[in-house]
Amino acid sequence: MTDLQLFSEISALPSNMKKEVSDFVAKLKEKAKNRNVIPDNKVEEPAIKYGTKFSDLLLNGPVFSETQIQKIDEARKSINEWRTK
Repeated sequence: MTDLQLFSEISALPSNMKKEVSDFVAKLKEKAKNRNVIPDNKVEEPAIKYGTKFSDLLLNGPVFSETQIQKIDEARKSINEWRTK
């Protein structure tokens, strides 16, 4: 619904219902304002807590096999040869 359509719908309401719409909008604004407030003494923590440290994930993560490393070396050599031509 566009702003103009919304304005037209609200304008067509009786005055007592316009008051209800006004109160509803005020409550929505207050709710949005309160949702964005973070207390000064509280630090937001991540929603998900992991059981391992990030360094453990990096050190124990997947590694390339010897054949994959050879393919990478061959690709580098062919790129270097192409670059020097």
